[in-house]
Amino acid sequence: MLSRMSERGTAGDAAGPSADEVAGSLAARRALGPDAEDAVIEAFLERTGDAIDRRVAERLAVERVHQPPLPPPAPRGPERDHTPFVLAIISLGAGIPLTGIATQFQGSALIAVVIIWAAIALINVVYNRSRR
Repeated sequence: MLSRMSERGTAGDAAGPSADEVAGSLAARRALGPDAEDAVIEAFLERTGDAIDRRVAERLAVERVHQPPLPPPAPRGPERDHTPFVLAIISLGAGIPLTGIATQFQGSALIAVVIIWAAIALINVVYNRSRR
């Protein structure tokens, strides 16, 4: 009786266990007694699990057929290099204190400030031209 329960392959299985199958499993459980209860429950759960697996597979197959293909990923532009900007910020950070120090010199403060900022500008220009 248990083998017939697990070997059934009717159209009712695709929709899950019918009320008759549930009633039949309960009747088999009562008729066979507590010793066969585990086997009856296992056979019932196996049929139910198989029916669920078939339904999920059918739904997935239908969704794959009706699902439009994914668009290709958008091309990414080139990565931006922020190194020139960072160099400019560091140059300002270094130039301001150097200017303050250079203004403390007697008589040649203006020449020292011009030399400092000319050197900073030259470093930035040379670096940016070498990057091209």
